[in-house]
Amino acid sequence: MSTPRKPYGPNPPGRLFATMIKVLAAELSDQGRLARGKRYWADDAVVDIVVGHGAVTAEVQGGRAEPYVVTIEAAGGSGVPSKRELWVQCTCPDDAGTGTEACKHAVAAMFTLSDEVAIEPTLVDRWRHSARPARQVDDPVGDPTGGVGPAGGVGPVGGSTAAERLADRRRQRDDADGGRVADVIELHPRTDPEAEAISMLLRAPDAARLPDLPDVDELQHAGLRDPLLADVLDDALDHLGIRWE
Repeated sequence: MSTPRKPYGPNPPGRLFATMIKVLAAELSDQGRLARGKRYWADDAVVDIVVGHGAVTAEVQGGRAEPYVVTIEAAGGSGVPSKRELWVQCTCPDDAGTGTEACKHAVAAMFTLSDEVAIEPTLVDRWRHSARPARQVDDPVGDPTGGVGPAGGVGPVGGSTAAERLADRRRQRDDADGGRVADVIELHPRTDPEAEAISMLLRAPDAARLPDLPDVDELQHAGLRDPLLADVLDDALDHLGIRWE
């Protein structure tokens, strides 16, 4: 257990890294989830955060009695990871399950992580001290997804993680090649001739242009005073869909 901390002073030692993590949170979420996640963070809804080797785990108090658990995994490396080097997931119903999209609880966790890094920038090194490969790594043997989930994210599949299987293949290659280890696995794009033909047929004419669209004024709604009701409404909006007949 580790109670979240708030940075002190106008220029904490890890200010740059902290800002980069907040930018990552914005890249992984839409405007609505980003705004609600920032509100959770500002309201101290993140009750616990632990920065481990390769993963950050946080507990975020939502609309139910039991906190939601957010996990933010990073590939091995140095400095703040890029978007493609992250795998984010949450136990809430709004989690997309892709590892590439952050719900409001994950956004709150990432903003809390930025506070921790602002105070103690060496936490980034602990977070990146991982054997996990980047999400975009392709599996050259067997499973074309590398066993890393539907979107290429790292995760346990078949009793072992993608990182462990990648390490095993590299050790085997090391024995076969006399000590040479391939550090990078090249991606080979897969093409579908039928899909390419359809794409050509549906392509817009060269002279086509978008019509002039009228300006739309953004609606401003007053906030709800009851925090529980506001949380229920936020969850309902997250799952709102419009069917066009």
